[in-house]
Amino acid sequence: MEVRPSAGACRVISLAGSGRAEQRAREAVRNTCSEFLGARLPDALLVITELVANAASHTAGVRGLMLHHDRNATSLTVYDKGGTTSWPHAAEADPLAESGRGLHLVAALADSWHTRPALEGKAVTAVFRTGSREPEAD
Repeated sequence: MEVRPSAGACRVISLAGSGRAEQRAREAVRNTCSEFLGARLPDALLVITELVANAASHTAGVRGLMLHHDRNATSLTVYDKGGTTSWPHAAEADPLAESGRGLHLVAALADSWHTRPALEGKAVTAVFRTGSREPEAD
C-alpha cells in the first residue's frame, strides 16, 4: 500500500549548522512537495534555493524550513537566525552586478511571497497555488 501525502501536510526541517543548507532544502522540497507542485516543482526548487541563500548571506544564518500544503497552495517558509534589522525586499540591482536579483526571481516564480517576524529572526514564505482549477470552457 502506497502512503500518499494528504491535504494539510506539513514538514519541518532543521537547517541550522548545515554547510549544505541549500541542497538539503531542495531535497526536502523535492521529496515532500513534488506531487503537490507538479510542473511547478522546478520553479519551487529555484525559489527555495534563493530564499535559503539569502538567509545564509544576509542574516546570522538559516534555522530551518517549513513546507506546508493544503488543498489550495503549497507554502515554502525559510526561518533565519536574525542578526539584521532589515527586511528582505526586491531592490533594483546594478545591471553589471553578479547578485541582487534573487527576490525578483522569487516574485516572478511564486504566486506570492511575504516576510513576518519569527522567534529569533524572520520567516520568508513563498506560496505556490496548487489547488485544482476548473477546466476552461471552449
